[in-house]
Amino acid sequence: MRVDPRARDRAAGRFLGGLRRDGRERETVVQAGKAALAAVLALLVARATGGPAAEHAFLAPYAAVLAVATTVRRSWSGAARQAAMVVAGVLLAFTAARVLPGVLVGLAAVVVVGLLAGRWRRFGDDGYWVAITALLLLVNGSAAEPGGLLSWVLFSVTGSVIGALVNTVVLPPLHLRDARAAMQSLAAQVTGVLREMADGVGEGWGPTRSVRWVHGARGLRLTIRRTDDAVWDGRDSARWNPRRRGIDRTGSPLTEHGTVERFDRLTERVVHVAVLLHDLAEGADQPPDPGLAELLGRVASAVDVLCARAAAGTDRGDGADAPDEAVELPAEGGRGDPGAEPAHARAACLITLSDALGDLGRSGDAVRGA
Repeated sequence: MRVDPRARDRAAGRFLGGLRRDGRERETVVQAGKAALAAVLALLVARATGGPAAEHAFLAPYAAVLAVATTVRRSWSGAARQAAMVVAGVLLAFTAARVLPGVLVGLAAVVVVGLLAGRWRRFGDDGYWVAITALLLLVNGSAAEPGGLLSWVLFSVTGSVIGALVNTVVLPPLHLRDARAAMQSLAAQVTGVLREMADGVGEGWGPTRSVRWVHGARGLRLTIRRTDDAVWDGRDSARWNPRRRGIDRTGSPLTEHGTVERFDRLTERVVHVAVLLHDLAEGADQPPDPGLAELLGRVASAVDVLCARAAAGTDRGDGADAPDEAVELPAEGGRGDPGAEPAHARAACLITLSDALGDLGRSGDAVRGA
C-alpha cells in the first residue's frame, strides 16, 4: 500500500504547528521532556551514593518518571502514595522472608496479602504495586537483607521526590485553557441544537426533523461528561501550581464547576423538549409555532450572553441582552383545545424552556457578581 508523502508532510506540519501553540501537543512533548530530565537527575543522584546499594539505582529514575503527572498536585500525591506502597511492600517481603518457610510459600502469601492491602482506598488504583514490590524482593533474594531493603526504599522515595519537584519547577502543567475551550465548545453545541429546533418549530416540523433534534439533544449528555472532566482537570491543575500569573490570566467563571452543573440542567431540559416535540410530530406534521420558536431562540441567545460574560469575567453594564428570570409564556395562539394532548405537550415545552431561561438568568447574576 503506497503512502502519499504529501500526507506525511502535512501531518508533520500539523504536529510542528501544534508545538508552536499552547495545546495538548505541546503539553505532551513538554511532559515527556520533563520525565526524561527527572529520570537523568534521579539516576545521577542514585549513582552518587556508590557502594553496594548502587545496584538498586535503577529504582530512582523509574520512580521519577512515574511521578511526572498531568498536574502538580497529582505529582506530589502520587509520590507520597508510591512511597507508601513501596514501604508496605518492603515490610511485607521482609516479614515473609523471616517468618514463612521457603520462597514458594512466601511468594503466595505476599501476593495474596499485598493485593488485599493494596485495595486500601489511600493507595488508589495502583495499590497492586504493594504485591508486586514484595514479589520482586522475595524472588530476587533481597527480602532478607535489611541494607538492600533500605536502599530500595530510599531510591524509590528519592526518585519520586525528584520527579514531583521537576514537574513543579519546570513549566508546571496548567489546563485552564482546555477547560475554557471545552465549555465554549459545549455552549456552541447547545445553542446549535436550540437554534435548529427554533428554526424547525418556526417553519413547521415532522418526525424526520424532530428525531434529529432528539439525537442531537441526547448527544449533549456525552459532551457534558467530557466537559465536566476537563473542568475538574483544569481546577486540579491550579492547585499547588506556582504559575499564579497564568492562573489569574486564564481563569474565569466559565470554568467553574457550577457552570457545568447549570449546563447539565439545561441539557436535560433540551432533551425533554426535543422528545415532546418529536412525540407531537409522530402523531401528525406540526404547523409553525412562532411563540415556541421565539422562546427557543431566546434560550439560545441567553446561553451566548452567559458565555460571553463568563469568558470576559465582567458585566457589559447595559443589561440589554441579559437573560430574564421572569418569562411571560406565549399565548396558546390558536393551537387547539387546552384539554387536548398536543396542547399539554406544548405547555410542557413552554414551562420547561421558561424554567431554563430563568436558571440562565440566575447564572448571569452569579457571573456578574464574580
